[in-house]
Amino acid sequence: MSVAGTAIFIVAVWTMRDSWRAGVSKTDKTELVTNGIYQISRNPAFLGFDLLYIGSLLMFFNWILCFLTVFAVIMYHLQIVNVEEDFLFATFGNEYLQYKKKVCRYIGRKR
Repeated sequence: MSVAGTAIFIVAVWTMRDSWRAGVSKTDKTELVTNGIYQISRNPAFLGFDLLYIGSLLMFFNWILCFLTVFAVIMYHLQIVNVEEDFLFATFGNEYLQYKKKVCRYIGRKR
C-alpha cells in the first residue's frame, strides 16, 4: 500500500509538470490538469499520501502511529475541502465545476 501510494504521488506530480505547486498561490498562473491520473482522481497526490501513511501504519502498527495517521488523513482532507477546492473554483470557475461533476475527489469517475 505504501509503495502504491508513493507511485500514485509520483505519477500525480509528473502529470502536473509545470502546474505543480505546493499549497495555494494566487500569483502563480497554472492550468487545470484533467488528463492522465487526474481523469480518475481530482486529488491523486493526497490519495498517494493517504495510502503511504495507511500502508506504513499497517506495517509498523502502534498507537502513536495510528493517531498520527488518522490526524494526517483528516488534515489532508480538510486542506482539500476547505482550501484547494475553493481555490480551484475561484481560479477556474465553470471549468472546475464541470471537472468536479465527472471525477470523484479521491478515486473514480461519476456517471
